[in-house]
Amino acid sequence: MGYQFKQQESLEKGVRRIAREQMSQAMLALQNPERNRHQAIHEVRKQFKKLRGLIRLVRSGLGDEYSRINVWYRDAGRRLSRVRDAESMLESLGKLRERFSDSAHEEMFSEFESRLLARKQRIVDEWIDFDAELKKLSGQLEEGHRNIENWKIKGPAGKVISHGLHKTYQRGAKALKDLHRCPSDELFHECRKRSKYHLYHMRLLGDLWQPILAARIAELDQLNDYFGNDHDLAVMTQLIHSEPETLGASASIEQLLTIIGQQRQELQSAGLKLADRVFAEEPQAFARRMKAYWSLWRDQNSH
Repeated sequence: MGYQFKQQESLEKGVRRIAREQMSQAMLALQNPERNRHQAIHEVRKQFKKLRGLIRLVRSGLGDEYSRINVWYRDAGRRLSRVRDAESMLESLGKLRERFSDSAHEEMFSEFESRLLARKQRIVDEWIDFDAELKKLSGQLEEGHRNIENWKIKGPAGKVISHGLHKTYQRGAKALKDLHRCPSDELFHECRKRSKYHLYHMRLLGDLWQPILAARIAELDQLNDYFGNDHDLAVMTQLIHSEPETLGASASIEQLLTIIGQQRQELQSAGLKLADRVFAEEPQAFARRMKAYWSLWRDQNSH
């Protein structure tokens, strides 16, 4: 069942089970000696984001504990972000290479791949004791795994779920409205973050009405690909301008920036069209509809 609530369990038990599973996967990634360290970091950060998505859905039920738990996972993830971001730049360049596969660009892509690989290794080397940091984090995850047993969810389940859905969806709708009014890298990033949390919520609740929510999840997956890839290219553009010594002063820089601009325009156009449909419903109406699905789902189990 994984990252999804079960019909026969209480909300509190479901939250604890899902949180334990995500933490176990994060610990396994860090403690596996055969796992590539960069891939391990990617897996851990992914689990942290899913955990933050989970607690955002039940934030009103967690009460004062919500802020403490959210900050813990946020800060733990940020400690690994610089290394992960360096790996993301290489992945983003690889996607550009696939999209613009003309042989005329091959030499340029090979040059920048070499430079980004060197940058990634330099970041790892500058981290005084990378392995010790990962070992320390592994120990902290074990403690966090034990603390999940103390999580309490207070209040009627339907009300808690509805509140979390409404808050996240409303923020996504507002970010999209602001983005249409005044497009910027910051607002595209904000819209990306909110739609990602909304995707996590739909995955958690996917069993409420599978055919309907599976379609929504698929659209949200596509939306997050559009906005996520655009964000990576925005970061790459910033890197080109802020670290000229990293990518060099070659004539290929302008060629790369032109390709990035073209790809970003395509991604943003497709993303905005899809986001308009995803967030077309009024936040209160959406939360009310999902609460009704939850109630019907739970009632069916009791019968």
